[in-house]
Formats: sequence, C-alpha cells, structure tokens
Amino acid sequence: MRVATKWLCGMLVAVMALTGPLLSRAAVVHAAELSPGPVDAEVSDGDRVGAGFLNVAYVPGKAIVCGLGTVASVGVMILTLGSGYRAAMGSFKEGCGGTWVLTPEHVAGKIPPKDELD
Repeated sequence: MRVATKWLCGMLVAVMALTGPLLSRAAVVHAAELSPGPVDAEVSDGDRVGAGFLNVAYVPGKAIVCGLGTVASVGVMILTLGSGYRAAMGSFKEGCGGTWVLTPEHVAGKIPPKDELD
C-alpha cells in the first residue's frame, strides 16, 4: 500500500472511533422524535420510505461532520490555550447541532430540520 492510502485509512479509523459514541446520541434522538406523538395522516408512505433511505446517508454523514467539528474545536482550544472558546463552540455547534434523524414530516416539508444545538 502507498503511504497516502495508509494515511487515508488511518484517518477513516480515527474519524469512526471519534464518532462512534455520537451514534448512540443519534439513536436516543431518533427514539425521542418517534415517541408519543400523533401520527400525521397527511404523511404518505413515500415520505416514510424516503426518510428511511435518506437516513442511511444523513445519519453517518452527520456523525462524521460532528466528529470533525469536535476535533476542530479541540484543536482551536489547544492552539489558543482556551481563549478561542467562542470559535470552538461555533465549530462544535455547526457540526453537532440540529436534527440528527430525518422523519417523514421532514421529508414532506411539514417541519424544517433544526439547525441549532439542543
């Protein structure tokens, strides 16, 4: 294997190791979003299927972006010796905030995905 390929594989392993714990957060958020609430009769089966397919890419992508944002936040805090707190929090919130799992209501356009950290 070439050095670049080994480096890329190492980076992927590191990102997955950092984002693994975040997937449990996504599962908790998913359970909270699906728990007691009236089922909207206006959401079609196509929206439900679409949400399932979209989540296959959206949830891991969100976890990767959150992991990279966390790494960037830690880097900013280390480089600035803690004085870059606002920049670090902005980077963290950009990646880890908002909706983690798309619901059929999101796909149907009835509710917009959240952009802020809960």
